[in-house]
Amino acid sequence: MSSTVVLAVLAAGLIHAVWNALAKSLHDQFASFALLNASSALICVLAWPFVGLVRSAAWPYLAASVVCHVTYELFLMGSYRRADFSQSYPVARGVAPVLVSFAGLIFANEHLRAAGLTGVAAIVVGIVALSLPRGARVTTRRGVRWALATGVAIATYTVVDGFGVRASHGTLRYAVALFALQATLWTLGVVALRRRAWLPTPSQTAIGLTSGVLSIGGYLIVLWAQTRAPLGIVSALRETGVIWAALIGALIFREGRIRRIVAPAVLVSVGIAFLGFG
Repeated sequence: MSSTVVLAVLAAGLIHAVWNALAKSLHDQFASFALLNASSALICVLAWPFVGLVRSAAWPYLAASVVCHVTYELFLMGSYRRADFSQSYPVARGVAPVLVSFAGLIFANEHLRAAGLTGVAAIVVGIVALSLPRGARVTTRRGVRWALATGVAIATYTVVDGFGVRASHGTLRYAVALFALQATLWTLGVVALRRRAWLPTPSQTAIGLTSGVLSIGGYLIVLWAQTRAPLGIVSALRETGVIWAALIGALIFREGRIRRIVAPAVLVSVGIAFLGFG
C-alpha cells in the first residue's frame, strides 16, 4: 500500500467530516440533505455522458448501493436531529468497521486476530463513552439508536461498493453512476414531498451545495483507494475522520469539554486502526 494511497484516504476522512459538519450546521436537516443531493445530482448527471456506463457485471451492486446510500442518509439525518455531531458521527463511523469485519468472518471466513479483537474492544469502549450524557446535553437513547443504524448502513454500502467498483473496472464510472442515481432519486423525492417549501436562504444554499461537492470528492477518493488496497485498511484509514468530527463538535459547535469528546473519539480511531491493520 503506497504512501500516496494512505495520504489520499486520510484526506478523504477529513473531507468527509467537514461536509457532514456543514450538513449538520443547517437547522433544517431536510433542506440540508436536499441541497447536498441536488448538487451531487447536477454534477454527476452532467458528467455521466462523458464518463460512460459501468460494466453490466456491476449493475446489481450499483442498484443495491443506491438503496443503501438512500437508507444511510435517512438514518444520518435522523441522528443529526437527535444527537450532537461529536457523538452521532463517531458512533456511526465507529460501528461500521466492526460490522464489516464480522461480515468478513461470517461470509468470507476471515477470522480476527488478537489485534483485531483489541480494536473491537477499543471501539466499543469509545462509543460507550461518547454516548454518555454531557451535563445539560443529555443524549437521548433514540439519538444513539439512529447513529447505530447509520453505522449498519455504512457497513452495508462499504461492502457492496467494494465489490461493485471492482466489478465495474472503472472507479470514476461507478462513482458517477452511483451519485447520479442516488442523488437524483433523493432530490426528486424532496421536490415531490415539499415542492418549494424546502428552499433555504442563499447562504444556506451555498453551504448545502458545497457539502454535495465535498461528498462526491471524498467518496471518489475512497472508491479509487479500494481498487489499490484491501477494503478493511481503506475503511480504517478513512474513519480517522472521527477525530476531526470530535474536534469540530467541541471547538465549533461547542458541544462540551474537548477532553471528554476527543479522548473517546481518539480511542475509536485507534480501535479502527487496530481492526484494519491487524
